[in-house]
Amino acid sequence: MKLPEREHYRYQSRYCEENIWHLCQQPEFRHSEVVVMAAKGRFFPILCQRSASTPTEPLLWDYHVVLLWHAAPDARYILDFDTTLPFCTPLADYFRQAFLDESVLKPRFVPLFRVMPSAEYAEKLLSDRRHMRDANGWLAEPPPWSPTSVTESNLHKFTDMHDTDYGEILTAAQVLRHTGKLRQ
Repeated sequence: MKLPEREHYRYQSRYCEENIWHLCQQPEFRHSEVVVMAAKGRFFPILCQRSASTPTEPLLWDYHVVLLWHAAPDARYILDFDTTLPFCTPLADYFRQAFLDESVLKPRFVPLFRVMPSAEYAEKLLSDRRHMRDANGWLAEPPPWSPTSVTESNLHKFTDMHDTDYGEILTAAQVLRHTGKLRQ
């Protein structure tokens, strides 16, 4: 089986929600799941990120979005545009290498994972990129393509781990157990 390669898909640094939204449009990922990572606090640490000084330095994200690709009945991969790991990494390997042991983190910094079908994410996500602007302008260069919405944004409903409107919120251990079945 040929694994997907990062270079074949749309990508803009710091716009993970849109990168994954576009990935969900691809026929090969229609029956995958989107994983939105965030914590109940303001941020969570993640390793092996391209924006960090080194792969072993934790990067603090307020949220991050990746794709959980069900390549075959027994093959689950995380597709992450921003990782230093391979773009397409086996799920268990990704979790083992990208996340710190939860026992060393304060509870508010332990990442949680909103898991939802890719089709639902593609249909429901609205982002006019307002979260990437402040009084001085853009916080990061926007993608050259149009946003998923021109006037609305519900991105906060995906990244707020207190909000239960979309998907299912799981712990890391639950995500690893969950992958035995694909929800419709």
